[in-house]
Amino acid sequence: MLSKIKLWFFNHKNYLRMSRFLIVTVALLLVTWIFDHQYIAIKSYIPKQLLLSVEVSVDFLSNLSGIFLTISTFSFTIIVTVLNKYSSNISPRMLQSFIDRTGVLGLYGIFVSGFFYSVISILLLQDIAPDQHVVAGSFGIAYSIIAMLSFIAFSRQVLDNLQVSNIIENVFNDCEKLIDKEVELRKKAKHYEEGYESTKLSIVAESSGYLFEIKSDDIFKKLNGIKAEFVINKRIGEYTTKGESVGELNIFQCKLDDNDKKELKEKLSPLFIINAYSNEEDYHRGIVNLSEIANMALSPGTNDPNTAIMCINKMSSLLGKLLSTGNHFVILKEDEDVKIIYQSYSVKDELYLGFSQIISYSAGDPLVTKEILQGIYIIYIMADISAKKSIKSFFDDSYEILIENFTHEIHLDIFKRIKNNMEEYVSL
Repeated sequence: MLSKIKLWFFNHKNYLRMSRFLIVTVALLLVTWIFDHQYIAIKSYIPKQLLLSVEVSVDFLSNLSGIFLTISTFSFTIIVTVLNKYSSNISPRMLQSFIDRTGVLGLYGIFVSGFFYSVISILLLQDIAPDQHVVAGSFGIAYSIIAMLSFIAFSRQVLDNLQVSNIIENVFNDCEKLIDKEVELRKKAKHYEEGYESTKLSIVAESSGYLFEIKSDDIFKKLNGIKAEFVINKRIGEYTTKGESVGELNIFQCKLDDNDKKELKEKLSPLFIINAYSNEEDYHRGIVNLSEIANMALSPGTNDPNTAIMCINKMSSLLGKLLSTGNHFVILKEDEDVKIIYQSYSVKDELYLGFSQIISYSAGDPLVTKEILQGIYIIYIMADISAKKSIKSFFDDSYEILIENFTHEIHLDIFKRIKNNMEEYVSL
């Protein structure tokens, strides 16, 4: 039940960000009703300078409602224009990140809620004598000041987040935090010792979509009393189809009949939450985002190789840190009898998913080619010894593909120098 609620909030978070300010509107209306209608004597404790007459309040709120309505329409147009520019110049799959960082929907919600507050306050003031002083107009002034300050803060955030260098730095910082956490978990992870006889069960997905969440605590409870190792080989954010294997359960020192196996499968399959959208809290998404920004920069319409070089440098640093440990899996939960293992990408897969598209888009650009080779070389230096063989193999393959685009010695000499550096380091 909690997972369904979490999933609903994740899928509707944009609407919730806009509508949360309606709660503020209801709270303000409730306060104004208490002061202006129910407990009028309380107003005697408020300085007269902070109270407005009903006539002034109605005039001000009437103007304010029109202003908020106009600004809401204008803001929506500006928001769509900015999002379109961001999508076409940076990456269409990073729109949600831009929305989260700038609070763009929250600003829109402030203006819409301000409109509702102004209109409803006017209706509530109809039964009060024109010469009386009320707080409704004063709250309207305070709300409009807060709205303007929010707009200024929003404008600053938009300007900062439209600069490519800031976007790349934000993606890098977010991804680095997740990779640091991943590396620490990988260092502690261990499989059961080889040699145990086991019964293998393949656990499949109940529906099609992106793997959003693994309910490891519930899986742990279902395996209580069984000595087992559950290896989850489907990664968070990957698309899976109904009936596709998401993991393999190895059961030790316990024999199960067909009915027990079927029952166990039926218990475990629903504990893999499948969603129409992928989860953003994954280090691999950051690497993919850097790759997409680089590809967009190298496209003929943009033609900005320096941005691509910046992305390659950041991605090389991240992959080097990620591959600095020999394990490529983490333990989600364990005790004496049960291990739940999340299998991540192999060395080759990590490199291929990060660099393959950039290698394709970079054809003919000597500086980008140089940075790709240099980046893989840096990853090799930073990586654990168990990963070096795969990295060297990927370097050699990439080198062969990349140098096919060049014939002049001025370029080839630089590329050969990097290759020689790699060979020298390998021979140490």
